[in-house]
Formats: sequence, C-alpha cells, structure tokens
Amino acid sequence: MNPVIHKATLLVATLILFGSAEAETTGKAESSGGTASGVVVKAEKAIVRGAKAAANGVERGAKAAARGIERGAKAAARGVERGVKAAASGVERGAKATGNAAHSVAEKVGGSPTPPPSPGK
Repeated sequence: MNPVIHKATLLVATLILFGSAEAETTGKAESSGGTASGVVVKAEKAIVRGAKAAANGVERGAKAAARGIERGAKAAARGVERGVKAAASGVERGAKATGNAAHSVAEKVGGSPTPPPSPGK
C-alpha cells in the first residue's frame, strides 16, 4: 500500500475514534462535575478485585510449593529408609548364601565337622 494512503487512513481512523470517544464521555458524564462515571467505578473495583485475586493466587501458590517440598522430603526419607533396609537384607541374604555355598563345598571336599547355621538364629 502506498505510504501516503496508509498514513491518511490511519489519520482518519484516529479522528473517528477520538470523536466517538469524546461523544461517549460527554453523553455519559453525570450532571455533577466532581463525581466519577459508573464505568470508572467499575474499572476501579475490577482492578481491586484483580489485585486481591493475584495476591491470593501468590499466597496459595507459596503454600502449595511448601506442601510439595514437605511431601518430597518425606518421600525421600522413606526412600532412603527402604533403601537401607533393602541393602541390609541383601547383605544378610548374601552372607547366608555364601555360608551355604561354603558348607556345600566343604561337604563335597571331605565333610564338615560343624553344622550349617540355622536360619532362625
């Protein structure tokens, strides 16, 4: 589009917008000059509600993050505890298996004077 035509179109559109905005404000303004129009009051109330909602959202987000961190720490502690128990159980089972294997080898080689340890002790 030609730049001159483009600028002229923008100028006409701007003049139309300003003219209609001025007509609406003069038409909707209240008789007393010091009071705000209903639109301004509604906008102010909407801004206040929006600010409260944003503050509430930030507060709720912080609480949720704290709960998430707490739950994560508890889960990590449980995981460590389970890991320690599993490692201890694995060591115990490995020791028992090694003892059983040593006993079997000793019997095959020439007999063992000591009986294998019982699992209950």
